[in-house]
Amino acid sequence: MDKLDKFQIIRHIGNGAFGHVFQCFDPFLQREVAIKVIKVPKPDKFVQTVKEGQALELCRHKHTVDVKDVRATLYKGDPVVIIIMEYLAKGSIQGKIEKRFISVQESCRIIHQSLLGLEHAHNNNMLHRDVKPGNIMIGDNDEIKLSDFGLAINYHDEPSNILGYRPHQPLEVIEGNPMDKLSDIYAMGITFYRLLNNTNRLPFIFKSQDEWKKAVKKNKFPPRTFLPHIPDRIIRVLNKSIHNSKRFQSCGEFRKAIGKLRFYIDWNQVDDDTWVGSDNNDSFELLKYEKRKGWTIDFKKNGTRKTENCCKNVPGDKVESEFFEIIRETTLK
Repeated sequence: MDKLDKFQIIRHIGNGAFGHVFQCFDPFLQREVAIKVIKVPKPDKFVQTVKEGQALELCRHKHTVDVKDVRATLYKGDPVVIIIMEYLAKGSIQGKIEKRFISVQESCRIIHQSLLGLEHAHNNNMLHRDVKPGNIMIGDNDEIKLSDFGLAINYHDEPSNILGYRPHQPLEVIEGNPMDKLSDIYAMGITFYRLLNNTNRLPFIFKSQDEWKKAVKKNKFPPRTFLPHIPDRIIRVLNKSIHNSKRFQSCGEFRKAIGKLRFYIDWNQVDDDTWVGSDNNDSFELLKYEKRKGWTIDFKKNGTRKTENCCKNVPGDKVESEFFEIIRETTLK
């Protein structure tokens, strides 16, 4: 088994712009950890490279990934900095989007908790600059933790040049302005967009900077199209989070807008004709099926049909809109 400093490498988890991440075993404390390895080709780069660990220490919070230690060492003969973090076996939200449907209610919970971590960072004068589903982790108890502060800076002390994940950059950054708290909020809004729409990646196919800027300016990137089960009230919150000029001015404002939503049924898609939901101890089912005189939509609570939300003889060209209207109306109170 390969070693990294005192740690035994179990597997390679992934990599980004700033280094590779490994799942490792600490033989002294007898626990698994996640370790980011960042190469340091020159000694004067050390301080810059270790900044991620300093940022996470400054931003320590229950909704950020916990850093255990930061140290310099050698890996395969090269000088590196290693950042030892808690290992979260459930992985990232990116992995979740790729594997299964994420409900409206779950999307809101993920963003609400992520905003708590980002708000704490902002309150400590830190920008994240790389908010995206791959940098939002799932804790052992399903709590959400913001991770990968590799691009984080202290915005009172350091100038912010353009870095980060390009599809998540707002208009003002594309135009050459430095990143700030509002660009972090925009990136969180784009993450919200991807969760609600169950989009594991945004098609970034622009041929030039001007083409990209024009699309963002005209609200064509990302396209303002939404899956039909998403309630209008939630879309309004989302649109404000990614607005070019009337964006939420703080994480707290964004978070409170989500917190004001009152959820009813947490709907999940089974297939094109069947959705199931839950609310506390109650279970729900919404299904549609075709009969001779048209389509029937059945709404069941704990296995019993509730006629107020059932429909008969629905024309084929209207069944989808009727079906998703019931879901939208029962997602929120």
